[in-house]
Amino acid sequence: MTSLVETHARMERLLALLPERTPSEGTMRQYRGVHERMRRAGCYDPMACACPASYNRARAALHFCARETLLRLKADLEARSRAGERKAASLTAEALALYLDRVEPAILAHPPCADPDYRAASPFRAKPDAPRRGAGSKKHSLKDKPADWREQVFAATPETSPYKAAIAAMCLSTCRVGEYAETIRDQQYSPGVRVIKRDGLLEIFTIAQKSHGGKYGLSMSGVTVAIAQGGAPAAHLATMCDEAGGAIEIAVESTEGLRKAVGRIAARLGFSNVSPNSFRAQCIADGKVTLPNAEMVAAGAGHCSIRSQSRYGRAEHGRRGGGGLVGTFSERQPRPASVERMVRFEAMRLTRAIERGRAPPRFAA
Repeated sequence: MTSLVETHARMERLLALLPERTPSEGTMRQYRGVHERMRRAGCYDPMACACPASYNRARAALHFCARETLLRLKADLEARSRAGERKAASLTAEALALYLDRVEPAILAHPPCADPDYRAASPFRAKPDAPRRGAGSKKHSLKDKPADWREQVFAATPETSPYKAAIAAMCLSTCRVGEYAETIRDQQYSPGVRVIKRDGLLEIFTIAQKSHGGKYGLSMSGVTVAIAQGGAPAAHLATMCDEAGGAIEIAVESTEGLRKAVGRIAARLGFSNVSPNSFRAQCIADGKVTLPNAEMVAAGAGHCSIRSQSRYGRAEHGRRGGGGLVGTFSERQPRPASVERMVRFEAMRLTRAIERGRAPPRFAA
């Protein structure tokens, strides 16, 4: 009986803190939905609730629904006690005590305020000192590096390194790290990255890794580099081409080893967050300020649409004529718009959802 008295007293103290409010029917439905999601998640704290509501709305839902639930349990407990249903009253008291244990700490930590702003953004989701999304990506890390950081990485690579030629090609081209592997790609043999020397120029190209037979990318793409402006990496590849009769094929035994080698060399130079993809992002950034249009940049990167360039280096991080870049080429012309590609991806998602027995996504025919 003492436990029931204490539980009843706790309930009365908590009800005294919760003001009586009469929101509209629509707002009440929203509050009850938020409260139900809190209950399923097992957390009533509005600062940590797993629901899309803002902090103030989650707090208002907690206060309104907690008062509503406590009043209902109180009425049920009193009715069963008057009727002499001891077992039913005991079960109701246990449910009341359990609910109080869960919501009381959250209400005491976030008490009601006199004039809550239900539309305000959550204080824990919009912190002024929080870094912007993607701030640590390769694209955004380019602004912290000197203009010749690629040449410094190449110069620091030992002559005996098995990745010397691959790093030289990365300094000049937009090839992905996986394209430096000898493999079968898109039902055709890919020896890695090919380099051809013609009339003071280097043509560096490969079969794009993510083209899927040219369906979602360009099956063959590359860049044209002037040897005189390409610096030490271009001179190194030109010398290798002369020794091999005009053309070479660059392939590494381990693309993971290439990643680690690049990271170690860059770390010794004091450059952080550097990987082979950093070279690709820098070359695309150079192309945005060097080449006359976005289609040429997409062709060199192996993109079938110009929209994909937004994920890579920005123009303000590029160098005009950086790395001796003078042009690009591809097996076919990139599309200036991505409407057809978006429709194709939506159709693919719809087919996969139906095959897996899931609810189909929104489909735009």
